[in-house]
Amino acid sequence: PLYDGEAWKPAVGADGFALAMENDKYELYVRPDNTQIAVVDNRTGYRWTSNPTGQQLTKETVKGQLLSNLKSTFILTYVKTSGVDQTIREVLNGESPGTQAVMTRSGAGLQIAYSFPEKKLGFAIQYELSDKGLKVRVPADGIREDGEYAVFSLDLLPYFGAAEVNENGYLFVPDGPGGLIRFDTDHADISRGYIHEVYGSEITNTANWTRAGERREDIAYPVFGLKKGDHAFLAVLTEGDDSANIAAMAPGLKSSFFNIYSSQIYREEYLYQMSRLAAPAKAVQKQLLNRDRELEYRFLDGKAADYTGMANAYRDYLTETGRLKETLKPVDHIPLYLKIMGGNYQIAYSQVQYVAATTFPQAADIVDSLRSKGVANSKVIFYGWQNQGDYNMEKRFPVEPALGGESAAQAFVSKMKGEGTDVFFQDDFVWYDEHSSTSGKNYAVRAIDGTAFIDEGWYLGKPVLTVANAVSTIDKLKKIGVSGIHYNGLGEMVFNDYEPSGILTREFTKNVYDGLLAYTRKTLGSAGVTRGNAYTIGQTDYIDYFPYDSSYDFMIDETVPFYPIVLHGYVPYSFEEGNLRDDAETEFLKAIEYGAVPSFIITHDDSRKLKNTDADFLYSSSFAKWESRIVEEYGKFDSLANVFAQKIVRHEKLSASRFATTYENGTKVIVDYGTKTFEVEKGGGA
Repeated sequence: PLYDGEAWKPAVGADGFALAMENDKYELYVRPDNTQIAVVDNRTGYRWTSNPTGQQLTKETVKGQLLSNLKSTFILTYVKTSGVDQTIREVLNGESPGTQAVMTRSGAGLQIAYSFPEKKLGFAIQYELSDKGLKVRVPADGIREDGEYAVFSLDLLPYFGAAEVNENGYLFVPDGPGGLIRFDTDHADISRGYIHEVYGSEITNTANWTRAGERREDIAYPVFGLKKGDHAFLAVLTEGDDSANIAAMAPGLKSSFFNIYSSQIYREEYLYQMSRLAAPAKAVQKQLLNRDRELEYRFLDGKAADYTGMANAYRDYLTETGRLKETLKPVDHIPLYLKIMGGNYQIAYSQVQYVAATTFPQAADIVDSLRSKGVANSKVIFYGWQNQGDYNMEKRFPVEPALGGESAAQAFVSKMKGEGTDVFFQDDFVWYDEHSSTSGKNYAVRAIDGTAFIDEGWYLGKPVLTVANAVSTIDKLKKIGVSGIHYNGLGEMVFNDYEPSGILTREFTKNVYDGLLAYTRKTLGSAGVTRGNAYTIGQTDYIDYFPYDSSYDFMIDETVPFYPIVLHGYVPYSFEEGNLRDDAETEFLKAIEYGAVPSFIITHDDSRKLKNTDADFLYSSSFAKWESRIVEEYGKFDSLANVFAQKIVRHEKLSASRFATTYENGTKVIVDYGTKTFEVEKGGGA
């Protein structure tokens, strides 16, 4: 809520700043004349400022709007709500003529309400101190749109901690597992900066669709950071994370500084078709994405002021908020996540035909064979078990007869459990194809232009449809005895549903998926997801296709294992399956360096049987061909069994090709990409 009370008009010091609030660790100062802020860390005396100092700006070369942006705690982009030129974006900031700012102080913190009478726009920023640092909030109640203009986006503290080129440090961006933009490196002028939406761009907006051939790692976790010398901060988007961009700029793009911030999205620009013959036209959505936005800055010093310290700080946030609970239980042997493809359908002579590649009895033989050769701990994820595979995603039962049917499935699961092996069934309740019995016109998510979101015969199901089908499936799988469901879709993306009655936001989708994962765990025991976007953390027991590689942006200088450091010891994760890697040796070593568990996807029969099915991505999966490699690789992973339940406490780059990962029990794993080897140094607590 907005703060009530009279306007606060403080006395200011010689530097123009006034003390607004303090606690045992921090002091917050504000300049009443321009509302710039500063946070002083009482432990070290270090001062974080919202904007470059006047002395720093004497060397600045940009002019006009860009220069005034450098002096402001925000950049508000707005558009017209009617008439022509609705997509022309204009900017307001704290230096804009006519800007009014009213400060209110309460027991909670400091609020600065901004208004722009000429544009009839307004919003408020609230600042609060915590024992970790600074919280910054933009309450939904404070947004004012009383005229012909509407808020499009809001950049919050865009120059907080901005660094000069001669400083020692880097920007941290959530690219893949983690990316660094170093201050001592030149960055290509052709870059427009790092600007990407958390959890990926809104898929229902075709204007956001990635260009063909462009490689992009969607942001999986809502954080960013900055390191300057022995001081750093990590910023966590604690509210509104699903409707925000994270932006990082190098000198020469918008100023002579390195800066990083969040840009809050309040409206989307989209394309709409006026007629079948006309080219698509641009428009801006009418309805505001109206929700509270909040950032939490956590300040770090000394040895903690680096990307490892930032990861530890994010892990602390997740544990404090209950997303990460108990650590994993120690194991004698590392788990192998063995994905077994049952089969899929093909169309032959206008008939649907299921092509079986691994029956349930054959799957049991595969697991037994691996166990006899030393794979002491395996977990099975069974694919393609549905009736006719994924031909009709709403007609899963009875279990495909060509695999042995429900009785064989039950016997397989029972046998595996008796031997200590959990069995997951894989499924996708998010995407539905044209063969599905439910109408896409009624149950497809509505795109931003109001039409049903259907892409090449597939439609994106409403979250309520996802839950209804998943719950029905869970109840039936419980009778078979499976240990859990491994979900495609839930951990990879969220989306808005532009219903005529109002927008069901990405936040709604997140909450529905979170509830479904919780129900799955409660009913079956476990739930797994692909990719592992942060909103699934706390409700998942395994993540595959975990982010481990860079997007290869011009901005990114170095890829680091930030996200693995956060989750290791709490949630097992794996990368690309061992038999589907592009670079087998390098990706294996990356899994060792980043603390991943082994994973393979295999079939009993030759994968050529599946070439005319949707499982044609399995270009080499025959168990007979891969068994020896699985056993060999498992043995190497198993040498790290003693750190399976351990947190990563340090990651270092020893040289251009050597990296060291240290765990809390003192074990150090050193990977050498030059010699294609790794070594394990046991610590005192190992």
